Amino acid sequence: MAYQLELCCPATPGEQDYDASLATNATRTFVGFEGQGAIEARAQRPDAFRVFVNGSPISLAGKADAEGWVRASIAHATVNGDNYLQVSTLEANAGTIEVRIAYPTLRDDTAAWESNPSLALLDQVINAEVKAGFSCGQLVVAKDGAIIARRCYGATNSYLPDGTPLPAAERRPVTDETLFDMASNTKMYACNLALQKLASEGRLDLAARVRDYLPEFRDQPGAAIPGKDELTITELLQHQAGFPADPSYHNVDYDPQLHKVVAGSRANAVLFTQSRDEALEKIIATPLEYAPGTATRYSDVDYMLLGFVVEAITGRRLDDYVREQIYEPLGLARTTFEPLKHGFSKDDCAATELMGNTRDGAVGFEGVRRHTVQGECHDAKAFHVMGGVSGHAGLFSCASDVAVLMQVIVNRGGYGNVRLFDEDTLDRFIKPKDTDPTFGLGWRRKAHAGYTQIFSQVPDTASVGHTGWTGTFTLIDPVNHLAIAWLTSRRNTPVLDPATDPNDFVGCHFLAGRYAIVPTLVYQALHTSAEAADALLADLVRAKRAELTGGGAFDTAPDRADLAALESVARERGVRA
Repeated sequence: MAYQLELCCPATPGEQDYDASLATNATRTFVGFEGQGAIEARAQRPDAFRVFVNGSPISLAGKADAEGWVRASIAHATVNGDNYLQVSTLEANAGTIEVRIAYPTLRDDTAAWESNPSLALLDQVINAEVKAGFSCGQLVVAKDGAIIARRCYGATNSYLPDGTPLPAAERRPVTDETLFDMASNTKMYACNLALQKLASEGRLDLAARVRDYLPEFRDQPGAAIPGKDELTITELLQHQAGFPADPSYHNVDYDPQLHKVVAGSRANAVLFTQSRDEALEKIIATPLEYAPGTATRYSDVDYMLLGFVVEAITGRRLDDYVREQIYEPLGLARTTFEPLKHGFSKDDCAATELMGNTRDGAVGFEGVRRHTVQGECHDAKAFHVMGGVSGHAGLFSCASDVAVLMQVIVNRGGYGNVRLFDEDTLDRFIKPKDTDPTFGLGWRRKAHAGYTQIFSQVPDTASVGHTGWTGTFTLIDPVNHLAIAWLTSRRNTPVLDPATDPNDFVGCHFLAGRYAIVPTLVYQALHTSAEAADALLADLVRAKRAELTGGGAFDTAPDRADLAALESVARERGVRA
């Protein structure tokens, strides 16, 4: 157990907590939220001390437990964000008092927000889009230490492999407990949390070279672009390590020069593997595309390598380490790699693609899955090369569990009596990259521009989060103490035209699959009225019509279905658009 704040008063010169500037250690700040929190204190003479939170006195008159700790509520005194603790000694020779405060935990406040007009509009839009062909989703919103929205939409699988809609009677509705493939959100909620914990503990030096942890990681003889010898952990985290975005190690016919598959070419023979035991060797052999530090290019390879760094430091496979050191201490029973090996069934999971990794038959490679992927990691590198456990993909979770992991960030490092990392470490990971403020260390940042098409225009520029290819979206706004987990399986829909673009899924054409409508309406829910919600709906309908009128990529059958869905919501609400 580790508390957010632990203090012993009074301190004397030379002690760790002694504040020479005040000749005392009686004052501290801690993260709290209005109407929440408790303090624990232990002293031989509690009456010889006064404790205040934000200037309000806290009574220590309660009954002590077997170890002498008195627990007192501070809910009447706390405010959202920084709270001020004062511990004063009333008498000389009174001995000492020990004080501790846990990190905030999420309470359920959904009932109070049930009729919020913007959240109601969000429900109507997503439900209409599901009816029109969107797959499914799971939403949890936390604000000021409380869950204000918990919603489920659609079915865990809505289509047969050939794209035929399943009859309604055969669909299993998404519930709060449904697991979603987090895809690249794995980078944050598995690998990054592990790295932040290890850095906070002094076991990981962010300025160290990769080869300081993986000695075999070196430049290959005759490398056209050297740089691996001196490549640092920070450069991997900042996606400026020089690696290609996706070397497709699993596909022997992928041509790394042309960046596409050439059937029968075996152009990727040198890097090809479908064995986790060979994965690091293949990463080391992967030629760099640019000198490290000279560009920013998002790459899965960076996090495949970082996962191996975690394993080298801890001596544990990544999934075992995060389960034992993060998920289990936080009480997260529905966050795991390889769910089918850990007590979950396919029906517990949202399906991710209808015909394996084939993009409705357009893609093929050795061992490619052709069945509906459900309960197995969708990402081909993670599944075929890494055995389902990788730093870049493979994690499954539900929105309620993800909300706890996001609250750790809002709380600046911990949750309840669990501290994962200190606040200074968190600051290092989420601060903007000098050359591209939409990147931190791993975290994607809203900044002022560049990532607003995902996060929307409304969150604070300090907001961080990530997305996942399967359709998962997370956003953490530390300034407004708000977190959003919007988990979907937007690609559990047919491919629009496999011959033209095998990555263009029907689900990506709906507003729910573009992500930004969710944070937009969530933020509006904080300062809203039914009139404002209706006006925004009218804007959405008109904007969608304008997209269709403009033609091109937006003039498609699912876009027309989405417009019809939005128009049906407008009619239902009596909105002229």
